[in-house]
Amino acid sequence: MKARSRGLGYQSNPFLARNLMPQITGEPVFEWRQKAEAWLFGWLLENAWAETN
Repeated sequence: MKARSRGLGYQSNPFLARNLMPQITGEPVFEWRQKAEAWLFGWLLENAWAETN
């Protein structure tokens, strides 16, 4: 939500950064995906709110 409210696009999801990918960190893909999707969900909520106001 904060990223969207600051004007950043959905592509600014920090979990999509190369150094945070599961292939690099060794984190289970399922856990990484949950975090990436939660970030995107927050961004989408803020985006929907911003478009209606």
